[in-house]
Amino acid sequence: MPSNQHDQPPSAFDALEFEFTDLSDARHALDELPAGVMTAQTLAPGYWLNHRRKAIATDRALTGAAIDWLLGLPERLRPTATCEQFPRIVNALAASWTQPVDRDALLESLLSDSRSHRAGFPLPVRTEIEALRTAARTSAI
Repeated sequence: MPSNQHDQPPSAFDALEFEFTDLSDARHALDELPAGVMTAQTLAPGYWLNHRRKAIATDRALTGAAIDWLLGLPERLRPTATCEQFPRIVNALAASWTQPVDRDALLESLLSDSRSHRAGFPLPVRTEIEALRTAARTSAI
């Protein structure tokens, strides 16, 4: 009966693949920038300003629907710092709140850094968004 090589445990030398290299080659590899970094460095100042969505009135002020949503929240969960600093986010939360899939996706996108090198929200805003996420997950609202 022919032996199947998958039936045998790998030897210590089969478990890891590596290649020998000298120290200068290893240092050179670390000095190289990751793919795409050079392109990003050559973008003209203000490049992203031309690629962002144009501002609309609801980016700067709370909508009536957002105010109603806020009043419906328990006072301890009302994101006051977020309202003051990022009304467009509160408007988006209010619009998506009754759709659990959309709401959860929005909350996750606000709390995770999918675009590297971002500063993130100020701590009071992040804390409010995290509290809303927790409340939404536990149906405490």
